[in-house]
Amino acid sequence: MGHLEYHYDIVCPYAYLGSTQVEALCARVGASLSWHPLLLGGVFQAIAVDPMFTTKLNPSKAHHNRSDALRWAAHLSVDFAWHPAHPVRTVHTMRALLVTESPAELVHAFYRAYWVDHRELNREEVVAQILNETGFDGKAVIERTRHPEVKRHLRDVSTKAAGRGIFGAPAMFVGGELYWGQDRLHFVEAALRRENNLPPSDLLIA
Repeated sequence: MGHLEYHYDIVCPYAYLGSTQVEALCARVGASLSWHPLLLGGVFQAIAVDPMFTTKLNPSKAHHNRSDALRWAAHLSVDFAWHPAHPVRTVHTMRALLVTESPAELVHAFYRAYWVDHRELNREEVVAQILNETGFDGKAVIERTRHPEVKRHLRDVSTKAAGRGIFGAPAMFVGGELYWGQDRLHFVEAALRRENNLPPSDLLIA
């Protein structure tokens, strides 16, 4: 059976957009899916990229990026609006996702909290509230995220992701091949179809 690894950080708008599509994509082709939280700042550090580079773009490029994300959200019929404080630090959120083993319902809850409801995910108490709302013990999870081994684990998975060639999000692997960006989901589907010996699709854009 074909399998899709989805590597993401809640702070990334394109990873959010892709996250709304991959479950249906995998169901369509009979593939399995696993969610892999990482910290983009850790990836950028590992590959010597300024973690705040998106805040230092040429104004024309920055305007285009924001408009492009809105166009993609409309194309995919996904609720989306730029967080007024973007980029918000997501380290508490990503540690919580590691501790809970990244269940899909929690991934979607955190994405909605950031990109639709604009909640302050840089605050532990807000992360705990979302955990509680999603059926988890927010206090217990937050306590675990404070352990040095959890902090080290998030650093390690981010560094290892960079070692596998990941340089941004969403990063997806099918059969060891890396695909980057929500605008590459048609290539991801084609790869999964090959893995599952299915005929090609005429779908051009997921």
